Amino acid sequence: MLAALCALLVAACGGDDKPPRLERPNIVLITIDTLRADHLGCYGYFRDTSPVIDALAKESLVFDQAYAVMATTLPSHASMLTSRYPLEHGITANAMHGGNPFGWKPDMLSFAQVAKEAGYATAGFVSAAPLKTSSGIHAGFDAWEEPEKVECKAEETIDHALEWHAKKPAGPYFLWVHLYDPHWKHTAPPPFDRMFHTDEPDPKLEAWLAERRIGEAATRGGAPEATRTRDAINAYCGEIRYADTQVGRLLERLRTSGDLERSVLVLTSDHGEGLNQHGWTAHGLVWDEQLRVPLLMRFPSAVGLAPKRVDTLVSLVDMLPTVLARIEPFEAPSYRRFLAQATGADVLTAAFRERPLLGQRTGRELPEDPGETYAVTTREWKFIQQDGAEDQLFDRRRDPHELENLAARQQPVVQSVRKIKDVMVRGHIARGAAAGDATAGALDPQQIEDLKALGYLGGDDGRSQFEAEDKDKNKDEPRTAPTEQGGGEKPREGARRAGGREER
Repeated sequence: MLAALCALLVAACGGDDKPPRLERPNIVLITIDTLRADHLGCYGYFRDTSPVIDALAKESLVFDQAYAVMATTLPSHASMLTSRYPLEHGITANAMHGGNPFGWKPDMLSFAQVAKEAGYATAGFVSAAPLKTSSGIHAGFDAWEEPEKVECKAEETIDHALEWHAKKPAGPYFLWVHLYDPHWKHTAPPPFDRMFHTDEPDPKLEAWLAERRIGEAATRGGAPEATRTRDAINAYCGEIRYADTQVGRLLERLRTSGDLERSVLVLTSDHGEGLNQHGWTAHGLVWDEQLRVPLLMRFPSAVGLAPKRVDTLVSLVDMLPTVLARIEPFEAPSYRRFLAQATGADVLTAAFRERPLLGQRTGRELPEDPGETYAVTTREWKFIQQDGAEDQLFDRRRDPHELENLAARQQPVVQSVRKIKDVMVRGHIARGAAAGDATAGALDPQQIEDLKALGYLGGDDGRSQFEAEDKDKNKDEPRTAPTEQGGGEKPREGARRAGGREER
């Protein structure tokens, strides 16, 4: 069995099937923070949370088994933009708590940097502190907009994106729009805040909770009160519906301008949300509900890819290699470097072979958090290994909600998958070391305060979201903002922050 699993680790990126290639299309990436796949209608949810996204799904490739590499905002987005796992790019937490900013490895490229060198206009619009300029993720973006404070509503972010689109330079562009609203705290504006709250029990919701064995409430670390499950889910659904309407505004502009048919459009999320499943309110761990994300790809008709469901097991590191395989190669020196650094693969080529996916717990330095935790997902099994705890093994076909640990009864499987995990971890660490290293110095003190205000005291995990003080305040040395040499370049003169202010 080990030999068979090892063979799955090699995913072919080439083959005889040559897909039609687009000549310099626009590339539009929409990421909706903290969006569980199973809370969208196009993924089978029983509530009407996502009419716009559901309509887009009918025009797109919909990946039914897409997984984030880590359930945390900055590492996950870094993996999307580099096509590398966290152990390779070295960002395993949001920067303020033991995490490195993007660009701390000098040889690591963001796709935005590649697109910019290839003559694309590049524009990024983000909605929360984990992705502000101090994180370094803005590298390669000419136009950049971020919240003035810790976060902003989707409407504001879309407003800025539409303003840019109306005045954008001629030629192709790479546009990234990040919406934060489904993230805690779930405070959608009216009427979305009460849209899914009911006075009477909802039979479909009750059945959904029972199937997953979700309890009545769970407590976040340091919280004075428990988070009530039904209230949290209802509010979360309202946030999704609100974000969905704002996505609709952007799609409408792309359609009416004619850009949609000149663009490759990808919609996904950085991670899901616990919502008290497995007793966890937020994210940061490796359960399916925290790692499984929506992934939609809409290609222009010239590519010849009819809308369909794709059942292949894929990682978000596969996103850009799959898109770029259908675009004429960029005439930029960094393009080949980017493809060489990519761990992801073109998952649509006939030569592609499904392989195990690695997930890991968010990097932490708090004593009350779990130890180092990894997950390996195959078509048949989900394996979880955590420091100081028993191994866990779940049958994905019969137990999709990960309720019955079969590790004691399936020791040969456990041993084989554990070896696969070891091979993958060692390989990622080695590839990360080969990418170079750099010294990470002082993080912007304001970003530390912004992240704390969002509940990121220890990161995105449910235990520490509500904590009022940093128990390890003196343990974390401040880090410097990334430099241009390290890949975390400052926006060029004229690049904007929130409110249209120039970066200073």
